[in-house]
Amino acid sequence: MNALVEYIEFYVKLSKEAQAEIEHIAAKKSLSKGTLIVDEGYVCREMYFLVSGTVRSYFYQKGKDITYWIYPEHSFFTAWSSYLNQKTSPEFIETTEGAELYSISYTQWQQLYVKYPELERFGRLMIEEQIALIHEFYMGYYLLTAKEKFDLIVSVFPSITQRANLGHIASMLGISQETLSRIRGK
Repeated sequence: MNALVEYIEFYVKLSKEAQAEIEHIAAKKSLSKGTLIVDEGYVCREMYFLVSGTVRSYFYQKGKDITYWIYPEHSFFTAWSSYLNQKTSPEFIETTEGAELYSISYTQWQQLYVKYPELERFGRLMIEEQIALIHEFYMGYYLLTAKEKFDLIVSVFPSITQRANLGHIASMLGISQETLSRIRGK
């Protein structure tokens, strides 16, 4: 059983047929650090499951690289608005260290949802979890101090602060790298 199937089974029990089909269609990829997975201006047609490594979502604003999310291993990720609406992506996604991942296309997921109702339930649970994480993170984002923002990211994603680039974390938190360094030093 591969890591993707194991992760899904944490949420729902899969039939042997569903397991076999997922293992058959999920494309496993090994990517090096700095590999661009999603490019701005293109429609994101795949959802990814990160087995190992980290990836970040970012965009450019006034020529500045702005990281707005970092995904740790054992996460599903994609350019959500592009993938779900099948429209062009406003963001980039790249590996921030070597990564192992699985990808399944939008069309394949839709077919799996129809064929295996347990996967449709999994999809709903996974999206609900993503929304809750994003909501928890951004709910107090504008009201929290820099230290409180850092503490929040440590509580939600403890491994990120050990593995991700400090500049990317600072960008995600909306603080300077110098401020982040001071906070971490305390």
